[in-house]
Amino acid sequence: MRKYVGERIQKMREAQELSVEQVARLTGIEAERLRAFERGDAVPSIGAVIQLSRVFGSKMEGLLHGGATVTESLTICRSGESFSGEQGDTEQSYAYHSLTRPGTAGHVMEPFLLTFDPKVPQGAAITHDGQEFVYVVEGAIELFYDGRNYRLAKGDSAYLDSSRPHTFHGVGEGPARMLAVVSS
Repeated sequence: MRKYVGERIQKMREAQELSVEQVARLTGIEAERLRAFERGDAVPSIGAVIQLSRVFGSKMEGLLHGGATVTESLTICRSGESFSGEQGDTEQSYAYHSLTRPGTAGHVMEPFLLTFDPKVPQGAAITHDGQEFVYVVEGAIELFYDGRNYRLAKGDSAYLDSSRPHTFHGVGEGPARMLAVVSS
């Protein structure tokens, strides 16, 4: 998925005749980071995908999964069907799996399973359009939200307005996993 997301970012940017520097100004994402996304050397965080989608006039699912091809009102994504594999190296200190079957039209929400390594430094707080619902599946997560820190343990959940500064970070001895459902 890393390579394909980068290719889609580049194709959308070029189709709109935008330079990397122009997209950087419009999104607030550093130009070199955008180049790394396009080359497939880095993975954009979910927030970065939302920011890029807004600039390109696309939906988040378009950048993640490509063009929508399925128009069912119910879609089931069986284990291993998302084709995304685990994505890592985000600037938000997590790796993620998309839990949606690619090519499904009309999604307002995107579900992800995030894995946090507590040894990786916390990423900078970000903002983006939409809302998020998160549920801690394993371990413990620290949520920084709108200037305050909150510790979430296994079984805890939070619903938040994504337009306020926020970031998540794994805490404790081992990896933490969190279900995140993001709307945009």
